[in-house]
Amino acid sequence: MSRKPSAFSALIAIDKPAGMTSHDVVSRVRRAVGEKRVGHAGTLDPAATGVLVVGIGQATKLLGLLTLDRKGYDATFALGAQTTTDDAEGDVTRTADVPDELLDYMRAKLEVLSLRGEQDQVPPSFSAVSVGGRRAYDAARSGEELELASRRVRVYDARLISVDEDAKSWELSLDVSKGTYVRSLARDLGRRLGCYAHVCALRRTFSGPVTLADCISLDELEAGGVDAVHASALDPVAALGIPERPLELEEVVDVMNGRKISLGTVYDGFVSRAPFPGERVALTLSGGLAGIWRREGRSLVCESNFPQAIEGVRAPVDVRELSPETPVNPRDARSLVSRSIPTGEGFRGGFGMRPFGGSVECFLDVPYCEPFFTIAVDDDGNKIDDPLISEKIALGGDLRFVCAIGAFDGLHRGHRALLAQARSEAARRGCRLAAVTFSPDPARVLSPGAAPSDLLSSDDREYALLDAGVDAVLIFSFTPELAAIPYERFVREGLCSLFDVRAIVVGEDFCLGARGAGNVSCLRELGRRDGFDVIGVELAQKDERAITATRIRSLVGRGNVEDACDLLGHCHVVKGVVEHGRGEGTGFGFPTANVSVSDGLCMPAEGVYAGYVVVGSALGTNHVGQRAYPAAINVGRPRTFSPGEEGERFLEATLLGFEGDLYERPVSIVFVRWLRGPRTFGSVEELERVVLSNVDWVRKTLGEKGFELSGRCA
Repeated sequence: MSRKPSAFSALIAIDKPAGMTSHDVVSRVRRAVGEKRVGHAGTLDPAATGVLVVGIGQATKLLGLLTLDRKGYDATFALGAQTTTDDAEGDVTRTADVPDELLDYMRAKLEVLSLRGEQDQVPPSFSAVSVGGRRAYDAARSGEELELASRRVRVYDARLISVDEDAKSWELSLDVSKGTYVRSLARDLGRRLGCYAHVCALRRTFSGPVTLADCISLDELEAGGVDAVHASALDPVAALGIPERPLELEEVVDVMNGRKISLGTVYDGFVSRAPFPGERVALTLSGGLAGIWRREGRSLVCESNFPQAIEGVRAPVDVRELSPETPVNPRDARSLVSRSIPTGEGFRGGFGMRPFGGSVECFLDVPYCEPFFTIAVDDDGNKIDDPLISEKIALGGDLRFVCAIGAFDGLHRGHRALLAQARSEAARRGCRLAAVTFSPDPARVLSPGAAPSDLLSSDDREYALLDAGVDAVLIFSFTPELAAIPYERFVREGLCSLFDVRAIVVGEDFCLGARGAGNVSCLRELGRRDGFDVIGVELAQKDERAITATRIRSLVGRGNVEDACDLLGHCHVVKGVVEHGRGEGTGFGFPTANVSVSDGLCMPAEGVYAGYVVVGSALGTNHVGQRAYPAAINVGRPRTFSPGEEGERFLEATLLGFEGDLYERPVSIVFVRWLRGPRTFGSVEELERVVLSNVDWVRKTLGEKGFELSGRCA
């Protein structure tokens, strides 16, 4: 009997309630939308809550293809007892006293940190693991013990949130690899501590790119039915994590019949480019996913087609189009802000060293698999005398790298295109990718009288590179000594002493070394002698002009933050610390933050802007711990009703929906739209009228309350 065609196809995320199996959720979704073809990705235990990705109609075909390799959880570990199921649903099998020292916050924090790294884990006996075609939980319920094989898992990040002395429990935030059982983490930790432990509460906060912010409750789905699905559908292209290739109307017939089509242009996050050889791309048309195709030679060929397109494909927010008549929706607002704030990996190791005879400092930042000591010994127990031992241990045994070299200030669309090319070269060669950069910007040393301001602080640039998917970041302190080093020596002693360099990727106008002698042609000649390739990447362009940090700084400096956003691929951000200031907005009933901006950052021109103030520091991945508030942002110099010396520059943000105290706290200011130029007011009444008008524009366009960037507290 053939299945009827689906009425529609979509991916949604359900905030699963406790007490239901994942299959129970699927059954309720079927009834709510009147569709039999429903499935889920990433099973959750009945007692667990949180993110469960569900496919409806043809979107069920995507469930096995989604990039859900990392998952986040808020978990509570109860100390003192072990259970049959390793959670609160099972019977207690062993108990032990919990030493007072384990209820000390600092001791608990250290024990939680020890969970990080790669490890072999045996799944719980009550789990969905199959042995010989039989589920482990079925065998356990019948009293049979199956021998479950261990599996290699990774805990990317583990952080202690709180300790409850009365309940003798720890609350944790976890970022783990696919297939990791949090119940097993609790069980094994309890055994190691000698007091036993089990999970008494578990909430999945993210699954790959899907967070709690993307979720809809079952009650909301059942109340809204199909309309609720249309309103909350996930973007299938973003969930797949592959570039988008929009279809032309004249290509539709060829696609429907599976005939080859031209390569065209794909959009990969911030970058537009041609598909790489062998790359899979998402064909889209009118807001739907029409197929997944792959580059083969000079054409795209079909892997999967979806005759009934999977809905939910969304275009990036164009900040130039925002207004009270066309406001940003909450989901797009979260995306707009989160992609502008780099977080970096929470699990990484940084090591300093002094190459070139000790004359120059550099810093290596690289994710590592497990904690290690920096003292190494050989097979006979003798200490290995190697100044780079820490770095080599961190890099691991495979030192084959492709190196992308550049200043990377702002990590704009041009930089992203270069990194995309480098990532493709690394994949083709079976290598990892390293970003090599300099701090401060070389122009600050070479032309100190005309030193440019920074689009990103040095720390944020490093975090942004890690967010962009590089496997290592190597930062050289740019000094006159480094500027005088010939490019041959830089490559051989600075790169090849640490990496097995297989290729170097740079912009086509790149120059390296003393007097800029190491251009692409010279580097290629060096590569031919030393055994590596050099790829010069054509500069990305917009409006027939190269996308450069200089061009973006000029736009920001003129207050044109909208066009700067278009070239950056994200909104311009400055960071600072809140201090006591003018407080004009407070008198009008709004909390204000006077921000002392970090030195050297590129500041927009004087005027009033609409944007967001981000409070809090990210705890590892997915912006956990950060909250954004819509704000009217005033950049300028005191003129009227302002204490302080005339000409003293300030940045003051009027926040919507904020309650509390921000003094002495770091914040990030996200500039979305220019509203008006600076003005001098003749009266308090005129000032109040204009301030309220600015705030009203922000409220109607960007929202009137704050939101968690991770959706964790949704």
